[in-house]
Amino acid sequence: MIKCPGCGGEVEFKPGQKKVVCQYCGTKFDPEKKVADVKTAKENNDTFSGKTYSCTQCGATLMTFDETAITFCSYCGSQAMIEEKMIKQNNPDFIIPFEKTKEECIAAYKSKVSKALFAPSYMKDDVVVQKFRGIYMPYGVYKVGYNGKTTNKGSKYSHRSGDYIYYDDYTVTADVNTEYDGISFDLVSKFYDKFSTSIPYNYKLRKDFNPNYLTGFYADTKDVDESVYDTEACTVAKSDANSRLRKVGGFSKYGCSNPTVPLGVLDKKVGMFPVYFLAIRDKSNTKLHYAVINGQTGKVALDLPIDFKKYIIGSIILAIICFLLIDNIIVLTPKKVALFAIMAGIVSLIISAIQASSIKKRETHSDDKGYMSKQETKKVKTTGTFKYLYKEIISIIIPLFALLCNFVNDAYYYVAAIIALVLVVLSFKDLVKEHNILSSNKLPQLEKRGGDESE
Repeated sequence: MIKCPGCGGEVEFKPGQKKVVCQYCGTKFDPEKKVADVKTAKENNDTFSGKTYSCTQCGATLMTFDETAITFCSYCGSQAMIEEKMIKQNNPDFIIPFEKTKEECIAAYKSKVSKALFAPSYMKDDVVVQKFRGIYMPYGVYKVGYNGKTTNKGSKYSHRSGDYIYYDDYTVTADVNTEYDGISFDLVSKFYDKFSTSIPYNYKLRKDFNPNYLTGFYADTKDVDESVYDTEACTVAKSDANSRLRKVGGFSKYGCSNPTVPLGVLDKKVGMFPVYFLAIRDKSNTKLHYAVINGQTGKVALDLPIDFKKYIIGSIILAIICFLLIDNIIVLTPKKVALFAIMAGIVSLIISAIQASSIKKRETHSDDKGYMSKQETKKVKTTGTFKYLYKEIISIIIPLFALLCNFVNDAYYYVAAIIALVLVVLSFKDLVKEHNILSSNKLPQLEKRGGDESE
């Protein structure tokens, strides 16, 4: 554990000052500087140590670097934390220190949520927001590149003779020397990739690892092997490299419209990246919403659920405005009303289908490579897509049937349109429900490790 060189008290790294500060006597020192007689967490050149606490209810394990006991579990909100033991961890290759303070983090979160008109009130509660805490998350950092010749095929129109069209085939060879360094993915199985990839870091500002930066923060330990993200790292680099090649005139000259580079992973390192983390329980006390903030840049990524009451009031106001505008521009005939109902049903169907597909990915975790790498291969039961789409499908069929029958009596069109629009309105509640499923997480049960406090 790290102690003050002046009084032996607890110290904390202050991002705003970029200094390690004693909480008792106020002594400050540079985290990079070796201070005489300072007892640090660094046991040797290869490891550092910290104290772990475990949650008796969900199994979370938190690592700290001072004497303060952890009073909340990050992932289930339980206060039943017990001291476990001192542990040693291998030093990461580097660290990106916190640059944003907790106050700056809270301001960034409030700014983001304030723009969400339909967000539930509990997402803006000051008591909840104060529970943001800083965590160092382990990331795999990849260097991807290629040095050598690359060969691509091309084909170009030559001439026409009678009924035959002739093309010239080309083999285009080029010397390529390229490297991409700093492509990163988190190495914690339960830290969703959608969050970690949404808050990119400036890798150039990394520093050699020093445990002094850890004081005052929590840390998680990696449970995903770096090799899991080899393919994803190459895909990121290939997207840029191939785009650059397409701009080289020599390829298009020979009909090679999509040249590629056989990139591979050249090196892999592990770094500790700063994240401000918050877990918020919903009013039913059964789901969690997560918010993460890049501790280096202040970029925010969060689950934003929708309050249905706020949403429906806003929708009614918008619908009235739209109706008044349309009524002044277009003469609404019975067939046009039916057609409008069909269009509303189609729009709702498209949105619902997209969300239903995303829900399936969420339930199976197929969009989270780190999570999947830690799970046994097994079939996961998912919610049927039709459950989310049947109202929209019926709302399209009924007015469409009326239009195809070409009824003489206008009442048929109005009845069909009214039924369809009622179904569309009812589908709004399903759309909100789908969205809230996508923006929430189940309470962890004896499986999560690492993290921070929850409400």
